[in-house]
Amino acid sequence: MISYEKAIEIISEKVSFTPKTKMMSVLGSVKHICAEDIYATFSLPTTDISLKDGIALYKDTQYEVSTGDPLKEGTTAVIPHEEIQSKKEIYSKQNIKEAEEDIKKGELLVKKDDYITAYSITALASQGIKKIKVFNRLKVSILSIGDNLCPVQKEIQEGEIYNSNALSLAARILEIGASVYKVWQAKNNQEEIIQCIKELSEKSDFIITTGAMSQYDAMSKTIYNDNFSILFHKVQIAPASPTALTIFHHTPILHLTGLPLSSLLGFELLGVPIIKNRANEHIMNQKSIFVKNEKTFTCKDECVSAIPGYFNGLSFKSAPSFGAGMLNILSKCNGYALIKNEKIVKENQMIEFFTF
Repeated sequence: MISYEKAIEIISEKVSFTPKTKMMSVLGSVKHICAEDIYATFSLPTTDISLKDGIALYKDTQYEVSTGDPLKEGTTAVIPHEEIQSKKEIYSKQNIKEAEEDIKKGELLVKKDDYITAYSITALASQGIKKIKVFNRLKVSILSIGDNLCPVQKEIQEGEIYNSNALSLAARILEIGASVYKVWQAKNNQEEIIQCIKELSEKSDFIITTGAMSQYDAMSKTIYNDNFSILFHKVQIAPASPTALTIFHHTPILHLTGLPLSSLLGFELLGVPIIKNRANEHIMNQKSIFVKNEKTFTCKDECVSAIPGYFNGLSFKSAPSFGAGMLNILSKCNGYALIKNEKIVKENQMIEFFTF
């Protein structure tokens, strides 16, 4: 069993990949990763502009302006209509946005490897940029393993359970900017598993399996097949310690357990960094904040624990229960606390929080 830090190090070193690029419209590029540095070709605003409706002071005269109007060169201030009769002091450049105040020619607008967001587009659109080069979204496939799984598209039979893990993971993959290529199921059978993985690996950048990771289950045994190169198996994390990472025909595969909370939090701890790394994004770009813990809770010591909960803007409150088999806990949470090698987390203690 390896430490969480070592697992992240292995991901960073062994699972690097530069996907192909394509040109996309600016709007279509949202949640893609920029494939080149983009610079401003002209400054904004091109001249000083007024920030108020009022009277502009110009040399020994004055003239009327509206908000957003370009100003004559040499205009010293704009006095709002409602302040014309007041005795307020007038200062230089009052209510004036100066030329080049927003963007300077040659300024870096978007860096290579940055996610394109709605607010990236503000600067791009202001420059009249219509298309940009982005990296193709990572194609991720999911293989759920179990003899009693039922796809949500089918009528459930006695003794079966709906395969909620697969859809939850697929939705999360879409949320973080990758694409879902295939969502398949396989019985707890080594030959069937290998055949599915072989087919998926031909067109997938990354594969996630869920289930059959107990000691004597098929997936746990299958990763020791000669076709797989094991990067790690078992990590000091809770609640997803049986997780493994392998390479099959150059395609990385993250093997998660079938227990719902274990599977989903295992993906947050290890799957999200893999997708970020594989998508050519800096792996440490996962954003966290340090917040105050609202109520004492316990977790496993001598490992890294992902504790689901809710941050209300002031403090973090852990979920009332966070056992590996819990199904619906995360729908009531907006992130998780990352607790390293501590058994008791006390009230008012500062903790690291990651949003979903």
